[in-house]
Amino acid sequence: MASIITELLDRREIEKYLSGVAGVGKNWVLNEIPTDAEGWIGTGDDGIVIDELGSERCLIKYELWDGPPPVLDTWDRTWSGSVRLTSGKINSVEQYSGDVSCNEEFDLGRENSVWQVRIHRKSLGHEEFTTDIISFTLLKLQFWLDH
Repeated sequence: MASIITELLDRREIEKYLSGVAGVGKNWVLNEIPTDAEGWIGTGDDGIVIDELGSERCLIKYELWDGPPPVLDTWDRTWSGSVRLTSGKINSVEQYSGDVSCNEEFDLGRENSVWQVRIHRKSLGHEEFTTDIISFTLLKLQFWLDH
């Protein structure tokens, strides 16, 4: 059974303008990556586009695993794929009106690698406080290498 090697909860709230996750210093690549047919995720070298413009606020947690992690069935949405990262370090990127902010770095510990990644999404809500009222989204990004 796979286990977590390291993890990082980026405590900085991303307010509305999450563009995705990119290799450190490569945030510009997100502008060149189209999303998938569902319009939610897209990958390219050094970047994962994540379209969460409908969420007012997001929090991201990164996990590095030693093998494929278990699927989280209780989350709203899941995507799996791969991404090539040259630096081995990533951060979330916010873009609004030409301004770009890069958040806390997560070090995967290996350069020039193709990573398997699974992204889980959960919109928070409770009873009559529905997800559209709360408008807060959690994203969990899980990375591992194929051996």
